[in-house]
Amino acid sequence: MMALLRWQERLFTQIREKLYHPGTGLIYDYITSFDPAERFSHLPSPEEISHSFPNPCGWSTGMEDCAINTGLMLAWSAAAHGENTAFTRSLAGGLIRCGNVHGKHGFIVRGILPQDGSSCYSNSSRDQFTIAVYGLWCFLNGERIAEDLRHAGIRFICDTADYCEKTVIEKNHYSLLRLDGGPAVVSGLWDCEPHEMLRLPMIYGAAWKLSGKQHYHDLLRRCMETGLRRTLEANPESGAWWDMPLLQMQCSIRFFEDSNVFPELQTEIRQGLHLAAKIAIRKLNGILDDAERFSGDWTVLYDNWRYLPMKLRRETIAPDGHTALFGGFPYLTPEFHPSYAQPNFLIRSIGNYLAVMALDQKLPEAAGSFFTRTDRLMSGIDFEHFSGAGIVPMLYGSQLLQNRLGADPEEP
Repeated sequence: MMALLRWQERLFTQIREKLYHPGTGLIYDYITSFDPAERFSHLPSPEEISHSFPNPCGWSTGMEDCAINTGLMLAWSAAAHGENTAFTRSLAGGLIRCGNVHGKHGFIVRGILPQDGSSCYSNSSRDQFTIAVYGLWCFLNGERIAEDLRHAGIRFICDTADYCEKTVIEKNHYSLLRLDGGPAVVSGLWDCEPHEMLRLPMIYGAAWKLSGKQHYHDLLRRCMETGLRRTLEANPESGAWWDMPLLQMQCSIRFFEDSNVFPELQTEIRQGLHLAAKIAIRKLNGILDDAERFSGDWTVLYDNWRYLPMKLRRETIAPDGHTALFGGFPYLTPEFHPSYAQPNFLIRSIGNYLAVMALDQKLPEAAGSFFTRTDRLMSGIDFEHFSGAGIVPMLYGSQLLQNRLGADPEEP
């Protein structure tokens, strides 16, 4: 594995020892205690999950983004040229179980409850599918991977493509639906916003590259040009951009750059990479300013979500306001206190924007300055007492940029 900076070593240790659960192989969103036996005591019970409480996505419960966290750690391991350790094998196994633990192969749940090793919320998202597939793709392109694990990983990605082929269709409004087949929020995977349009092609492309099955190439061919054209229509000046969807857009584009599935489209693909990087550069300046001015405590522990005020998600309320049930369920979201939400948001955002910038073909002139500012900021934080998973994208993004600055010393 590449040598890590001291603060990167602390991030890795905190992720492995505090946010990772060896029973599931997944990385969870936050801890509420530094006592190893109590750190995940806030996670939902099987009964709460079975009733989709507080919402079918498990938002804010501590297990809403396990597939994203774990997928990013696998992508980081590939970027860091990490060895095939017991830890990385466990991560890959945990991510694969997110696609089959429930018996509906190819549906990637957000996370799995450690308490029983099987309970999971029914509403996933396009974000979970995107980063899970991308992260496992990066991992499977590494070295020294046992054949049984490689086979299981390829099966996972092909199952995901098969599920998308059957489900992401006009009849379902191109949605991934819920695990129980009901309507889902944040799950449209086609005929969606420009920055989301290459996610479905990426899934088909990964299945084709790993399996060699022509059927997946045929599926990819049907949607690739439309997806790329729509992606390039994204407005870089929009004020709606934020770090997580921008990273997923860039990972989807980067897959096609690295896999070279369509050599004739490489010019447009690189335009897409640069478009996303341009947005990230603009956002990164502001978020670094905010982090450098932050005067709060970086190490405030998260609260048990059950004691927090809950807010209805506006997008699940009927247009005429007559009901707040969506697909038969309320979507109540616990509202995190800014004292711990803000530090995690700052760290996460910086890491994601660094990753988007570093995944472009050419680094901007300010890349070295961005890394220096990040290094100085991170060196002053006590990550042994940091409780949120924002450190996962920070580890990934800083590693990618460090690789580029080291590999391209002539670039500014």
